Amino acid sequence: MGMLSRFLDMNRNVSERMTPDHIHESNVFGAYKKIATIVLSHPRVSKVADVGAGKSWQLPSYYKDWYGIQLVGLDIDGDEMEHNRALDQRIVCDVVSEIPIPDSQIDFVMVHSGVEHFSDNERFLKNAFRILKPGGFLLAQFPGRYAPFALANRLLPDYFAKLLLRAAMGETDELGFRAYYDRTNYSSFKGLYANVGFEEVYYLPGYYSSSYFARFVPAYMISYLYDNIRFGLGIRELASYNLFLLQKPNIAKDPEPFRLYAWR
Repeated sequence: MGMLSRFLDMNRNVSERMTPDHIHESNVFGAYKKIATIVLSHPRVSKVADVGAGKSWQLPSYYKDWYGIQLVGLDIDGDEMEHNRALDQRIVCDVVSEIPIPDSQIDFVMVHSGVEHFSDNERFLKNAFRILKPGGFLLAQFPGRYAPFALANRLLPDYFAKLLLRAAMGETDELGFRAYYDRTNYSSFKGLYANVGFEEVYYLPGYYSSSYFARFVPAYMISYLYDNIRFGLGIRELASYNLFLLQKPNIAKDPEPFRLYAWR
């Protein structure tokens, strides 16, 4: 097993070196952190809900002091949040069923790689819409329903899918969370948030997901070619990842609209 592990790690190193730096730097994961930072810096953002908060916040904890943020963690697993020191408040709940926060209390809802685990994304969006203040923002980054790894995860038997993920990624952190990919393709999710009442501020598709095959160079090369074809065609339905910045309309007709001028 030691020799096999070294062989797979060597393949990963080769795959990473083959990939241009801008591919690593311009993905939706990096964009999520950059856009979140812009929203957090808005003078009218002070109370933030991190959905699927887990063990740690995706951003530096000192941002809370810089921007005067109160951070509320929402997670179905209370043990996951227990040692998350960035949180000012921990709420154990299923965000699909109910978010036990009064109406219009939150300025910014963040969801990092969580939407794919929700069984009913329309109900989640309705719950998020309710707790947001008029003009408040929702930032969500999540895998697309038709990403190669999402298709494998849905079509293959559960045990076999987990075995492949363990072999591909060399880790087990993601194996315990069931993924539904409920309407996580571009057009379906767009229809959901429009029906709920959100307005789109910004959208970014991500097509590069070949890291799942990095431990075997031939498979990585085939996957990387497919990623580039999808990127070149720009078909949003086939995006491996989606990033949406949504806004609850300013129903209160505030004379000073709650907006991000970078996108207006």
